[in-house]
Amino acid sequence: MRTDDALAAVYQHYLTMEPYSQQDEHTYQLSDKVGSGNIKRVTTYSGIEILFSQVEYHQPFPTYFASETPIVELQFALTGERHVDISGKDYSLSIGQGALIFIHDFEAWFHPPAKELYTSFSLGIPVPLFNYAAAQLSKKSSIHFKQVLGDQVFKPLVFQLDSRTQCMIDSLIVALNNNDRSCLLMEAAALEILNRFMTQLFDLAPIPAGFSREDIRKLYLAREIMEASMVDPPSLLCLSRQVGLNDFKLKKGFKALFGSTVFEYLRQVRLNHAMKLLLNQGNNVTEAAVTVGYNNISAFSQQFYRKFGVKPSEVKKIY
Repeated sequence: MRTDDALAAVYQHYLTMEPYSQQDEHTYQLSDKVGSGNIKRVTTYSGIEILFSQVEYHQPFPTYFASETPIVELQFALTGERHVDISGKDYSLSIGQGALIFIHDFEAWFHPPAKELYTSFSLGIPVPLFNYAAAQLSKKSSIHFKQVLGDQVFKPLVFQLDSRTQCMIDSLIVALNNNDRSCLLMEAAALEILNRFMTQLFDLAPIPAGFSREDIRKLYLAREIMEASMVDPPSLLCLSRQVGLNDFKLKKGFKALFGSTVFEYLRQVRLNHAMKLLLNQGNNVTEAAVTVGYNNISAFSQQFYRKFGVKPSEVKKIY
């Protein structure tokens, strides 16, 4: 049984209001009279709501929605810009932005763009799951839903979407559109995204001895650079210059903060992404290897087997 059926009920109610109607277990279609497109939805075992919206309205079509249920949601604006009036406050995300939002007992008017493709991705997080994750991550401080929201009805924490998260979102979108999706892998990816932004937005990463908060910011930047340049990564010396840390501090801090060396981390990112390509897309082994930066297919297969205990060719046969 899921941890928060109330959250699922809120999403179900919203997604079956005019101008949407449910087509099957995971698809909510926009009325042809209003526009084109749909919303895909999967609810995981722990109650996480995973949604991908890809719609285009013919004309402006504001809709009203209200709920007393407390909600935590990770939102990502991919194309287009939707404006929302939430209890009298205007809220919107620009393309390439994300937000961790906290909301309770609210009224909202949604204003989607007209004659423009609007795509967004979101993760609805049950409040008990957020509070549990916060308790596990914040050993020295108390972070929970009520504390973050305070006496407000709505609070967004806005951030820029990075390349690694974009990769994970792309994989989840592919899975949402795949009838042979693995909901277990989808839940794991959703939790990884949640963990990533909770750690960053609430400054929950431990600070190694001899490092400052500014050093930690630079180490996160180094991680983003390595993830974005998976195919052609910079050398350690070049990376240290880009982020403004000497190579010794970069190596020591990266290991302390992320639990691996820079290039061990890069290898894990490559192999994880290769697994998602093999599971969710039509890539063969060679295509997956080259996409994540391997020119030596034999070396790729050996490292893949050491990490996952299965050969990449066998993954394609199974899935």
